[in-house]
Amino acid sequence: MRIRAVFVDRDKTYLSRLVTTLNAKMSDKLEARSFSEPEYMYDYVKDIKSAVVIVNEEIPVDFEKIPESVSFGYLVEMGGIAECRGQKAICKYQKIEDLYKDILNLFSEKAANDYKLQVKTDNEKVFVLTSPKGGSGVSTLACAFAMKKAREGKKVCYLNWEDFGNTAMYFEEEVKYSMSDVLFAVKSKKANVAMKLESFLQLHSSGVEYFASCKNPHDIFSMTENDVETIMQEFVFAKEYEYIVIDINFSMRGVFQRVICDYPTEIFLVSDGSESGNSKVRKCLSVFQMMEQENDCDLIGKTRLIYNDMSKRTDCSIVEQPVKTLGAVNRFGQATNRQIMEEIAKESIFDSL
Repeated sequence: MRIRAVFVDRDKTYLSRLVTTLNAKMSDKLEARSFSEPEYMYDYVKDIKSAVVIVNEEIPVDFEKIPESVSFGYLVEMGGIAECRGQKAICKYQKIEDLYKDILNLFSEKAANDYKLQVKTDNEKVFVLTSPKGGSGVSTLACAFAMKKAREGKKVCYLNWEDFGNTAMYFEEEVKYSMSDVLFAVKSKKANVAMKLESFLQLHSSGVEYFASCKNPHDIFSMTENDVETIMQEFVFAKEYEYIVIDINFSMRGVFQRVICDYPTEIFLVSDGSESGNSKVRKCLSVFQMMEQENDCDLIGKTRLIYNDMSKRTDCSIVEQPVKTLGAVNRFGQATNRQIMEEIAKESIFDSL
């Protein structure tokens, strides 16, 4: 479905460039029109069931002439402004891709929520990466895995559901929206959830699509099992990703159990090869066996070990454990998380997946 986006501004040069660019780059997603005076806009939208109207903040608006089904926002000069005179504010000067997300976000407020629930099929592979030991480098591995597959031309979604996740450590980002916005939209259910979440999605230069980590770390703790189901069923599976990579803390909480029992094609359990790390992994596998009985699911059969940040001198692998090992990544020297991620993405550990 293409969104009708209508702009009203007295700067005709700006309007011409804007509409030309939008229709050239986003022709499959929206149809842009522009008017220099609001009277022409009123006449255009009077018989339209759904559209987005964005008017320069300096132009007076007669809201009685705009249908209730049409979404409205003000076009403002300054960035970082959320509202203008009680209406959503859209920054006039921003990247076309970011402007589209703002249009989609605005449109979702009044779009019909006729989205059909999707079920997981065999077309997508869901990988859950977790560890019972903090500092094992799960996020670095998860991001490297997602990046590697995206660079191979696969359609990839990375979901960071850590308690204190920080996607900015791995992906260069200046984001307006985050998982905080995702959770608010899912819980409020006041808009078309699928469209709303689409407008929050970020695209990394490698091709990985993801939601930025919560702006307020407390928000991720409000995520419930129902929220997980809504995000997965109403959005993630509908996007027809080939690879879905979920990065989540090991926990006994319901959200973790829902993720680990219901969705994964494979589970990657990460250890740093230390005595402490290996001991916790053994206990984790015992917990998996209990979860299998309680939830009637196969966890051990889906689980493989990854040893990360291994020291050749002091660390070792676990002997006599019930799961197979995918491989090991040795310790890197002085490097940033992003640099390590780039190097791991070049290695062969994920080639067979």
